[in-house]
Amino acid sequence: MPKREDGKPTARSFWSGAITFGLVSIPVDLMSAISPRHTAMKMVDKQGHPLGREYHCSKDGKRLSADQLVRGYETDSGKMVVVTDEEFESFAPETSNDIELLRFVPIEQIPAVYYDRPYFLAPAGRSAKAYHLLAETMERAGRVAIGSFVMRAHQYLVAIVSDHGILRATTLRHAADVREPKEVGLPKRSKPAAKSVQQIERGIEALTETKLDLAELEDRDAEAL
Repeated sequence: MPKREDGKPTARSFWSGAITFGLVSIPVDLMSAISPRHTAMKMVDKQGHPLGREYHCSKDGKRLSADQLVRGYETDSGKMVVVTDEEFESFAPETSNDIELLRFVPIEQIPAVYYDRPYFLAPAGRSAKAYHLLAETMERAGRVAIGSFVMRAHQYLVAIVSDHGILRATTLRHAADVREPKEVGLPKRSKPAAKSVQQIERGIEALTETKLDLAELEDRDAEAL
């Protein structure tokens, strides 16, 4: 595996394709912008032997083999509808190696709650010049690209942001997946007392700093483990 100057392995690309819009096509590689936590544990017996997983029918307790497992969808009424492999494949998105850009919008148009999982986009092949041109142009315009792409038989919405010459891609949640504030029972907004406002302002001022040290965002649980 290739390594960085500090000796640590570089991130691997797990999807390759091209950013496309109009007559533009820029080959890119997709890499995760986050590292998995190294504190995950596995279930074992008291001697440390890894355990296997078995599936049993909830009706008669019968053990099921892998070829007896199929997909099922539970309706709002609680009914389970079996979906065959043929049916599932019929509505699966068409395989594509393109991140098709649909529109460019100001970054403030995307509420933070819609952002899901972050990735880096890196130029592939000889696309570095076109890659940096797109990144610089987007940054100057203050625009974010909204597009879609297919990865592992699933179609994702994605926002592409230019950050100091680097294109970052973040998958987006769908509108139906995001709750409105009224859905969680938040109280109505009221006008606070001036004394209470001043107290909160003093508390904020006491903790205010001009710059965030990202190193402070440490995983204390992982360090303790």
